[in-house]
Amino acid sequence: MIEGGRISPKQLILLVFINRIIIAITYLPVLMAPPANQDAWLSVVLMVPIELLLSGPVYLLAKRFPDQTIIQYSQTIVGKAGKLIGILYIWLFIHFTAITLSYFCEFFNTASMPETPFLFFAISLIIFAAYAAHSGIEVVGRISEIVAPIFMIAIMIFAILLVKEMDLKALTPVMEKGLFPSLHGGLYASTLTIEIVGIAMLLPYLNDQQKAKGVFIYSFLLISIFFLLITITVLSVYGAQLAKNHTFPFFSTVRQINVADFLERLDSINIAIWSIGMYVKIAFYYYLTAFGTAQLLNLKDYKPLVLPVGSIIVPLTVLISPNYLEVREFTSYRIFTWYSVFFLLVIPSILLLTAIIRKKGERQG
Repeated sequence: MIEGGRISPKQLILLVFINRIIIAITYLPVLMAPPANQDAWLSVVLMVPIELLLSGPVYLLAKRFPDQTIIQYSQTIVGKAGKLIGILYIWLFIHFTAITLSYFCEFFNTASMPETPFLFFAISLIIFAAYAAHSGIEVVGRISEIVAPIFMIAIMIFAILLVKEMDLKALTPVMEKGLFPSLHGGLYASTLTIEIVGIAMLLPYLNDQQKAKGVFIYSFLLISIFFLLITITVLSVYGAQLAKNHTFPFFSTVRQINVADFLERLDSINIAIWSIGMYVKIAFYYYLTAFGTAQLLNLKDYKPLVLPVGSIIVPLTVLISPNYLEVREFTSYRIFTWYSVFFLLVIPSILLLTAIIRKKGERQG
């Protein structure tokens, strides 16, 4: 096996949590998706069942091919055509890495250090991410065990400190436009969980594969709980219409914290925690890109690919960054929902159906 390390179910759950919750902390994109009103919190509630449905084919494939990643069993199922599927998933990983790195650099360029060159942020973070990716999944997993609890505690503390600023009436009326818009928003929020494919890459390296189902269920539940807390906090402080006007809604909300004119300006702590989370996310997708490419090329070791992959990620990030509004549009519900569904549901469903018809793999348990 190319990766000699192992990751525990707990580490994988926390890794998925960090990767997903960082999106909520950054842009809270569910605010801009249908129903685009005070019912955004309901879309978050509907995320869990939709995420479980989306992950169904990937989970069933993992049961049939417990020792293979999605890159490997694609070739087992459809032969040489599986190489093309592998290329598509590697593109997904590297594209998502570049988009995430672009978000990181854009945030610091616009909200914190406008005089610092964009390229400086990109190269600096990718160097640290390359080190983590080169160190292997065990290191990335251990980092997630440290960082995830910090995220959880910080989000809860921020929410508690903002209680006096909240008005829960801002969450009403419930289902003002009916249930369907909230379902649409829930679908979009669920499709942001590209980490489903990440799980499909790492399940063979789980040190307790009997808990594979729990990784899906508990990671989605954990994400939804904190996603819901963030969404309710932002909506109840600003209201839906005002919240949508903020580029970084949660950051803006945290800036409202002022306890007895003493405890205030906690946004710097929030930014520090967010930066660490972005680092974990970029390192995770960086690793998946190098690891997946090595599997596609049948190499014995992915580590020689770490540097070449970085040399692709940085230029791609620089290439897409001037078209930042286009990147935001691409990741909106109008486009990204279907882009993500193609990778999360369409390809795995075709692979699963083909595996069943051709009697490839054995269903375990």
